[in-house]
Amino acid sequence: MPELSVNALRVVRAVASHGSLSGAARTLGYSQPAVSRQVSAAEKAAGQRLFVRGARGVKTTRAGEIVARFATETLAGLDRLDERLGELTSGPQVRVRVGAFPAANAALLPFALARVLQQQPRLTFALTEASSSQLVHRVVTKRLDVAVVASGPGLPQPALEGLRTTPLPGGELMVGVPRGHSLAAVEGAVPVSELTHASWVVGKGAGDEPQFGAWPTLTDPHIAFRTRTWHSRFGLVAAGLGICVIPGIFAPVVPQNIALVRVDDPNWLGRRILAVTRNDGVETHEIMVRALREPFEDQY
Repeated sequence: MPELSVNALRVVRAVASHGSLSGAARTLGYSQPAVSRQVSAAEKAAGQRLFVRGARGVKTTRAGEIVARFATETLAGLDRLDERLGELTSGPQVRVRVGAFPAANAALLPFALARVLQQQPRLTFALTEASSSQLVHRVVTKRLDVAVVASGPGLPQPALEGLRTTPLPGGELMVGVPRGHSLAAVEGAVPVSELTHASWVVGKGAGDEPQFGAWPTLTDPHIAFRTRTWHSRFGLVAAGLGICVIPGIFAPVVPQNIALVRVDDPNWLGRRILAVTRNDGVETHEIMVRALREPFEDQY
């Protein structure tokens, strides 16, 4: 007795679903005669009529219902088989939980994720944005796999004992000014004394949330505006209403109508940006850390 082919099973399932040969043909991209031939082959293999043809299409016989149900189960199993075989060469999808403080989440992390996915398309990610201390706590309690945190003067120091830390690029602080500002034309770094009388646009948040204020070593800066979001901050600077501190990691996403200026300040010790993971040696976590360490193209 002839055997039911995979193509015949697909055709039987489609005809039973649509109730017509023409509908099955459209779904499968076959011609109607080709569908008819596959139905005939399936009926010959089954030894029974599978469909009764009528003026309004076809009606599935009891045998046709059994074969159509078997076709659905068999084809679903074949799809799962393809997935499992594909995993032997490309690996199963793996979920990596990554978190970062807001500025890193806006620029450093997206570029790193893009680099990872070019090499490891089967990885998926869950993203979290929080303060550095909260992120470290989530790594310790195994709610995050990789965290991007900031450490340095003026910031709460996260408890990093027992964790693996990797230095990342972008820890420099810069100043954003309108493109037509006098500081934008200065070659090289601007002496910090040039910032003494500037008007500043600074961050605004809850009491325990670190914010980018005026330049850190200024003793009595003039604060012109406080705003919660970076896009509001950038809008005020672009309009000439003040200047603002911008972390180096933010450089790739700063609007073009804002110029980035380096500052020469011997009293500023700087900040560090770190990738934090547990010491468990998980390869996907290491892949993420390596991507974070790669410098931006055309960073400034």
